[in-house]
Amino acid sequence: MPKIENTTGMAINLIIDELKSDDIRKRIHSVKHLDLIASQIGPDRTKNELIPFIQELLDDDDEVLIELVDSLSRNFVELVGGQAQVLLPTFEALCRVEDASVREKAANQIKKCLTQLPDQKKVEELSIGIIKRLNDSDYYMAKNAVAILIPAIFNQVSQNNQNDLINIILKMSQDQIPQVRKFTSMYFQDLVKHFPLVNETFIQNILNSFIKDEQDFIRMYIVDALIQLSKTPFFQKQQNFILNMFKQLAEDQSWRVRFYFCDKLAEIGEAVTKDGYRKNFQNYHLKFLQDAEPEMKSIAALKIERVSGLMDPEDILNKLIPLLKTIQSDTNAFVRNALASSVLALCPIIGKKNTSEQILPIFLTLLKDQDSEVRITLFKKLSLITNVLGVDSLSQSVIPALTELAQDKNWRIRASTIEVLSFFARAIGPEFLSDKVLKLLLDWMGDKVFSVRQTAIQQTAQLISILGLAWADKNLLTKIWAFQSIQNYLHRLTVLFTINQITSQLNNDYIIKTIVPILQAMAKDSVANIRSNVCRTSIQLAKEKGGNITDPMKKILQTLSDDQDAEVKYQAKSALESL
Repeated sequence: MPKIENTTGMAINLIIDELKSDDIRKRIHSVKHLDLIASQIGPDRTKNELIPFIQELLDDDDEVLIELVDSLSRNFVELVGGQAQVLLPTFEALCRVEDASVREKAANQIKKCLTQLPDQKKVEELSIGIIKRLNDSDYYMAKNAVAILIPAIFNQVSQNNQNDLINIILKMSQDQIPQVRKFTSMYFQDLVKHFPLVNETFIQNILNSFIKDEQDFIRMYIVDALIQLSKTPFFQKQQNFILNMFKQLAEDQSWRVRFYFCDKLAEIGEAVTKDGYRKNFQNYHLKFLQDAEPEMKSIAALKIERVSGLMDPEDILNKLIPLLKTIQSDTNAFVRNALASSVLALCPIIGKKNTSEQILPIFLTLLKDQDSEVRITLFKKLSLITNVLGVDSLSQSVIPALTELAQDKNWRIRASTIEVLSFFARAIGPEFLSDKVLKLLLDWMGDKVFSVRQTAIQQTAQLISILGLAWADKNLLTKIWAFQSIQNYLHRLTVLFTINQITSQLNNDYIIKTIVPILQAMAKDSVANIRSNVCRTSIQLAKEKGGNITDPMKKILQTLSDDQDAEVKYQAKSALESL
């Protein structure tokens, strides 16, 4: 039995008492640590005392039940001595609760428990019993678990029981309650994997029933089942049936169904082969790019990266790119952002000449987009076009856009822009990090928002890891160390925060030659907060580096141990005692 460490700081009996507390927060805390309780009391008491007590919690608040199913889903089979069947009644009861996430997790844990039972007959007996009880439950939501469990055990039971399970699914697909039909539709993809055990006629009848359903959230999940069927011998036997089903969904009156279909286009193409995609579904994608619904245009633009690999390059040039030129200035920012995230994926496919003539104009338009999120998205994909065209041809366009983003009113945009720098350094190299770009980084280090300054410091560490300390010292660090003489104390703090961030990347010689003089000077700063941070930096350097770094750090701390500020004085003395 695994022994679990008690990291709560509480006695086990107090954690157990919390299970009965009227305070929901205490019950949640206790439920989170059920594995600790079980580990302490042993398998026998867990089976005979704890599990029955847990059953009493099943009428509790959703928050408690969410934590309960998570706790039981960890290593509880081991904690009950490897007897997985002990947990089945509890998970079955959790399949009847209101919260959908709890039901799904509980059903999946039943599947897991069944796989750990050695006796196949017992597996069949227990699984069929659970499914029939849940199916006969007065609470219709329990059928959610039925839809999950039937595909999981279908090929492990007798033919008679398979027939019973098929009848259950058939009735669920025609249930008066839409939610039950939805469960059946969602998990039908798992059942059709068992073709031909699940026979052809049954599959066709269910799909025909679903596609006529008035509820669009039932029709859309047929896509998943059809994709799975396309990977089985069913596709060879009923190719026209599957293709016609797909086409009905692509032309569905509900944009939600078309949206789901478009979202799955790449998987559909992979299932039916490139030729099948080009012949049957390529035109739908092109049509979706012209849809009146912004959501449809967005998802279609987002899928360009995935489906372009299924297209012929000539079709990309003659059919796809002309449409992209019409949506590059779409009034909806989500559409433009989706295009920015995927359009550059076409560059490696169509080659340098076509990229320069066809994609570069779109790139330059998006680079000037009024929405800064669009520009950020485009930057994150920049290597796709620079790998084809080279850096030089783009640098004149990229740096002005980067400069504009660096001054965005939204600090989150400024922070996101900083993160782009290490991407450039890794994908393009130091040649991109010109004086103009590095000046942006230094400006960010003096930003009025702490999160922006901190992100800039983190990016400095990233640049050192990518380009090395020698490059960083020559091009960047010497300029950061100059911040110690700036009047605004926040800039001076940045020097210390930078040292803290990059300590592991500094060698001892650099610390002795460069960092020690900085700390000695800043130990005399007029602001107590600065001197306090000199203490923190000194102790970090001494502990992390050791060797010939310890003595210089001790001398700095000794100086600060006589500081006029009581807190700095105490901090320095405490640091010295720890060394």
